[in-house]
Amino acid sequence: MVTRHWDRKIKGPDDCNLPSIKTNVTEETSDYGKVIRAPFYPSLRDKLIVRNDIPSVLLRKTLSVWQLLTEHYIRSSDNKRPILEAACEYLKQNKVDVIIACGEPFVLFRYAAELSREFETPWVGDYRDGWSTNYRWDDARFYGLIQKSVQQKVEKRIVSSAKILTTAAPSFSKRLAKLTGRKPEDIPVIYNGYFEEKFNGLDNIPLKKKFSITHAGTLYYFQRVETFFNGLNLFLEQNPTAEVEVTFYGLNFYPTQIDRIKAAVGNADVTFTDKMPHDEILKELVSSHVQLLLATPEKHQIYAKVFDYIATGRPILMVENDKGPLEEILSERENSAIHSTAEGVANYLKESYFNPSNQQSVVNTDDTFTRRNQTRRFAELILKAID
Repeated sequence: MVTRHWDRKIKGPDDCNLPSIKTNVTEETSDYGKVIRAPFYPSLRDKLIVRNDIPSVLLRKTLSVWQLLTEHYIRSSDNKRPILEAACEYLKQNKVDVIIACGEPFVLFRYAAELSREFETPWVGDYRDGWSTNYRWDDARFYGLIQKSVQQKVEKRIVSSAKILTTAAPSFSKRLAKLTGRKPEDIPVIYNGYFEEKFNGLDNIPLKKKFSITHAGTLYYFQRVETFFNGLNLFLEQNPTAEVEVTFYGLNFYPTQIDRIKAAVGNADVTFTDKMPHDEILKELVSSHVQLLLATPEKHQIYAKVFDYIATGRPILMVENDKGPLEEILSERENSAIHSTAEGVANYLKESYFNPSNQQSVVNTDDTFTRRNQTRRFAELILKAID
């Protein structure tokens, strides 16, 4: 695997743009393979992210547009190029059977296509997010539409040479099929899944003493957190002696979303934390009474956290119904609930809070979504495609 150095402590999104401490290419070898790390040098746009004065913000936005429009054409606009150079040096000395690129960032797809041509090696494009088909472009206006149009042309040209394309969700495959002219069934879905070994020994962790609702990871602007808090506050109004705590683990990484929650929180007891090690998050999930999954019917996505939620066996509350893949996955679980109104959320919390039988875990006997099985399926697809 070839990636950049991640040798700085990351407390927020802006920290991702800091230059790497190491300025040389390094190699690490383990039982799982070899990791090659290349240095990262921030662009002028990256350096301006920490500045909030109006001239800097305007210049940064201009440079962001410029970088999106030119990073595939002008070398100086591509600050991830050390990854390409490190990969090229490795391939000069080592024969590989296939090149796999995961996006985002999607400049890695271009690198894979270029290396594929140079070394006559097939490449695979694995979409963990959408590129020009990403939902963030749905609400784009003038300049955003220009960027989207440019990205679409670049994407179609680059991925046309991929031996196989895979995605993280059925909705990604459908959108990508329209763009590339491939059939949706020819763009397989490889779910993020969960590490089954991470859950060994967690079944003996007791529930927290106070009724707890836990949300892990990212909160997106389009997810209906307001509906959840409207329902929670309705429940608290109807049951003033109830004690409920809500924790958003890792959300300090996204201050804009914290402001949004604070505007909707009402009388709820809410806590936000910094990012935490995965093992620690899993302990919090299995000790929680309810795992909160936020969604929307307008944007069909499968969030990686849902697989950890499933693996814990703890109850899951989804707000609102996505009327898509998440509904399909959760509808097969007996202790999962889906509500799209404040009244529905309040009634669910009442049944869960006052009825301990509704707080029980369900043993997860389906290994479909383990990382092991999803990786096996990915490998089988690749071997079949390059055979």
